[in-house]
Amino acid sequence: MDKAIKKALAELPEQVTVPQIATATGRSDSGVQNWIDTYDDFPDVVGGKGRFHLRLRRDVLAWLAKHPNLFDTNRRGPQKLDERALAARPAAEFLTVKETAETLGVSRESIQYYAASAKPEVSSDPFPPAVRRGTSSLRSWPAVRSWILRRDDPLPSSPMPWDELRTWLLAVYDLERGDSSPGLDDRGLTYAQRDVLERMRVAVAQGHAVPDGWAEEVPGLNLDTAATLDALPVAARRLTPSQLAAELGISLGSIRGYARRYPAGCRDPFPPKDEHSARDIEEVRSWLSRSGSMPSSGI
Repeated sequence: MDKAIKKALAELPEQVTVPQIATATGRSDSGVQNWIDTYDDFPDVVGGKGRFHLRLRRDVLAWLAKHPNLFDTNRRGPQKLDERALAARPAAEFLTVKETAETLGVSRESIQYYAASAKPEVSSDPFPPAVRRGTSSLRSWPAVRSWILRRDDPLPSSPMPWDELRTWLLAVYDLERGDSSPGLDDRGLTYAQRDVLERMRVAVAQGHAVPDGWAEEVPGLNLDTAATLDALPVAARRLTPSQLAAELGISLGSIRGYARRYPAGCRDPFPPKDEHSARDIEEVRSWLSRSGSMPSSGI
């Protein structure tokens, strides 16, 4: 942490808001919110001021000093992560954060960052959720693997012809169909077959049309395995600002105004947008109802 950031923090009040922390550190409000969501040791809220939570400035300063890597301008993200994901064959399907990090050769903070920055409420392709098994919090490795491989090959948000969508659905399967020692999930599906199901889940959740029974074209998949899509988490219905305005019967200016006036860090922030500027319509509807801003035509 450089002297300029320390100086900027020192000039703030004893109790600070997320926007003030963001300004002092040169981050965005959402960037600071990512720290809060990712790191369990981020300073606790000690009070409120208007719409915003307050934290002790000295605690924030001490926390930043404990995490100097956040300000390492030469730091680069994990390299060739997709190659590591393709090559990995962990012994178990469900892994802890530590085991997932070791499998990919990254830090636990990296896995926590993916989980926080690609949550269902902010991403159209969320990071696989954790499930509790006893005292452990675990994630399905084949699901995480598929998500990693989709990072550099995301599904376009615009409608696409079936032949192009089919190519995307089979991208990893076609790459690995000749693998002589494929990884297997707990259902007995190869990682390549599982990737097809994961991609189908994402495509259906984002509104793309996948023909009934299409999964049976893939050797080893059938209606029973395709039905497991119902048991997998799906992304929420997400709409752009103009689509939200039309659906809810309010103006586009109102949507943008709420987003500006109720940013991340306030007591009841407006639902966050994802990388496509889309928001979960049910979260927006609920927020409007709580704030008394929902028109009768939008209920």
